[in-house]
Amino acid sequence: MKKITALILALAMCFALAACGAEPAPTPTPMPSAEELAETYKAAIEGARSEQDNADRGIMYTGQSEPMGSIYWELLGFAESDVYSCAFSLSVMNVQAYCVGLFMPAEGRAEAVTAGLEKYIEAMQQSFENYLPDQGVIADNAVLETLDDGSVLIVMCEGQDTVRDAVVANLQAAPADNA
Repeated sequence: MKKITALILALAMCFALAACGAEPAPTPTPMPSAEELAETYKAAIEGARSEQDNADRGIMYTGQSEPMGSIYWELLGFAESDVYSCAFSLSVMNVQAYCVGLFMPAEGRAEAVTAGLEKYIEAMQQSFENYLPDQGVIADNAVLETLDDGSVLIVMCEGQDTVRDAVVANLQAAPADNA
């Protein structure tokens, strides 16, 4: 009986020592404020576009001084309350298929954001199918993806793959306290 008790105590000590040596769980990185994230998104988009595009195509973003109009949300297919933070540039005129944007969905709203953007792309594809076929090709080749951090990226423009890669690279290069 003494041997069994000694064995149990030895095993208990081994488990206790193993638990003491275990590394603590990593502390999750806190989410930047909506405005900080929007600035990171805005910088990533600007860095992926030409100077001309940046001059000609303004970027709407969370925390800007002028509120975003409801027309943008109606076009994108979801409500402003569906996003925690965002930055995007899109053509509101029906003469060009153009949208480059990053959206961090609000808690539990990722599906609403993605579904809205899918419908937006479909609307652009249908709009330009017979009207301006060259713009229809741009809409057909639009990129819509959810990034590792949960951001939803849409790129609908000429050279969409190059712009997409540059946006993602810019986000990865962003300072850790802003992304």
